[in-house]
This record gives sequence, C-alpha cells and structure tokens, in this order.
Amino acid sequence: MEEMERYWLWLCSAPGLSGRQVSLLANYFGSPKQVYEAPLEEFDVWRQKQMKWIDNFLNYRKKYSLEEACHKTEQKGIHFISRNQVKFPKRLKHLPDCPAGLFYRGSLPREARPAVAVVGARACTNYGRVMARELGGELGKAGVQVISGLANGIDGYAQEAALDGGGSSFGVLGCGADICYPRENWNIYQKALERGGILSEFPVGTPPLRHHFPLRNRIISGLADVVVVVEARERSGSLITADLALEQGRDVYAVPGRNTDVLSRGCNRLIAQGAGILLSPEWLLEQLHLPGEGQVDSKDFLKKSELVLAPEEKWVYSNLDLLPEGLEVLAEKTDMPPGQLCGILVKLELLGLAAELAKNQYARLK
Repeated sequence: MEEMERYWLWLCSAPGLSGRQVSLLANYFGSPKQVYEAPLEEFDVWRQKQMKWIDNFLNYRKKYSLEEACHKTEQKGIHFISRNQVKFPKRLKHLPDCPAGLFYRGSLPREARPAVAVVGARACTNYGRVMARELGGELGKAGVQVISGLANGIDGYAQEAALDGGGSSFGVLGCGADICYPRENWNIYQKALERGGILSEFPVGTPPLRHHFPLRNRIISGLADVVVVVEARERSGSLITADLALEQGRDVYAVPGRNTDVLSRGCNRLIAQGAGILLSPEWLLEQLHLPGEGQVDSKDFLKKSELVLAPEEKWVYSNLDLLPEGLEVLAEKTDMPPGQLCGILVKLELLGLAAELAKNQYARLK
C-alpha cells in the first residue's frame, strides 16, 4: 500500500468519524498526512466551534499511530481503498456523499458487469422468500452482481441464491467488514468472500449500531444499476434505500403483492408512486439487455417432477400458492376429500415442495 493510502486508512479508521467529517479534515489541512502531522494548536479553531466529535478524534490521534491503524486492519485480513484510487468503485464516486474510503474482504464489484441491489423485509413471508431466491438465482446465473446488506430475510435469500447459482454477490455492512452480522448468515458471508466481497465504510471492529444502517443503504443503492424491493412495510429501511436510489438516479422496481398483506404495502406504495413493477426475473434481465440462462420457473419445476409425482399429487401441487391457504380452501380448489388431501400434502412436504406455515395453512416452496 502506497504511503498516502496508508494515511487515508488511518484517518478513515477513526471511530465515530463520518465520511463528511473525514472530508472536512482532509480538505481543511490539505491531506490525511497533514491531519496526522499538524500541531495540536491548529485544531483550536475546531474546538472553538464546540464540535464534540473533534475531541474524540484527537483522542484517537493521540493513541493510534499510522502503523498501529494499518496493522490492525491488515491483521484482520481487511483491504482498504480510498476514493482517490483508480480502482475505487466508479458508481460511488459520482455520489455527493461518497464514502472517503472502503474497507473490504474478497473483491470489489466489477465496473463492466451490471449490478442489481435486492432488498426487503427481514421477517419476510414465504412469498417474499421464494421471490427473492428466484430473483437472486436468475441474476446470478446471468452474470449480474447482486448487491445487498447480508441481512436476514430478503437480503440473505437473494444473495445466497445468487451465490449458489454460480454468480457473485457483495454484502454491504453496517459494521466492520471483519464482523459477520447477523451471525446466522455466516455461510453467506463466507461464500461471498469466494465469489464476491464484503464491504463497509466503517473501520475494523466497528459494532453494528442502529444509526449505521441508513448510512450503509446509500452504498447498497449506489453500487447498483437497479434496485429491487421484494417485500417492505410502509415504513422500512428498504424504502429508505429505494428513496436513496431515486436520488442517485437509479431505476427502482418493486414486487407487487396483495393489498391486505402488511409486507406488500411498501412495495405497492412504491409502484403507486412510479416505481417499475417487477414482472419476473426474466423480464428484468430483458430490461438490463441480458439473456436469461438456466431459468427455472414453477412450471418448469413441475415438468421435472412428473417422474416422481402421481397425477393427483401434481394436481394438488399446481393448486398451491406461494401465500399460505387453509385446508378448506385447498379442498375446494382441488375438489378432494380432506383426508386424501392431507396425505398428499404430507408427501409434498417430504419432497420439499410444500410446507405447513401455520396450523393447517399450506404453501408451495418452489
């Protein structure tokens, strides 16, 4: 790492220092190196303005040398790149609130390849889970980079499906890149290191604090060409990401849902406000001018299942929805006695084609 980049790393490693504050210091003193070497009295003008953060920064400056900051980062296997570098993501450079630098593991997104951010509810429904996995999987197979926040629910399902489909995915964290948050997504975190990367503007060891996540959302949308919201409440972080995307000039699409479903209200509102309606992964690939490869929808899956499913089992499967329905509704749709219907549903569950999501409430899984 060249000398000036090491000074940028040191400055960006100051805990609690925002990207705007990093820029203020660097611009005022001329460079991160001059911030590091400036006599203490030159900070008096900042203290007179009663900026609380400047005292915290000066404590950091006193305790941590350039070598210590670099060693701490390298020891965790973390790379650093400042926005002055040629290889810094160009999609971010044009943002008015571009981060001063990025800490990352794995690799950075490729400029020449399209990127789609997939975001949504953490406590998603089966409908959202299936849509996120289908979307992530098809984007991955088509070579589209999937950007998200590695969160539980929609984010994780889309990223895991993209990686399992042989594609690449990049997780943008609201904590240090050395921390897997949430811990439950450790497998996705590890897969992303092999077929993508983990990025953060926060230095190593930074905990996942609540106010960090709105900040990281601008990077998720900024790294993408298109943002897709799969499921969201009327007030959610996903809608913040969508608003940021529109401000950044990105296209926003939403997966529609029933008006009675709480987790579809945010998406339906986005559509009412002018967001595009996501019709299917294949349709999105057409908008990106990419051919879809290896696409598998529910009808194709059903064809592949003909060797193992009896006619009445295929009939029940074809009547299942992504949203759970009660036995009475399914009995009416299939015109089957409840006893026979229950037996078939049990077999479909064993095959991984259906699930009882609540008492006597069934939905298809693929």
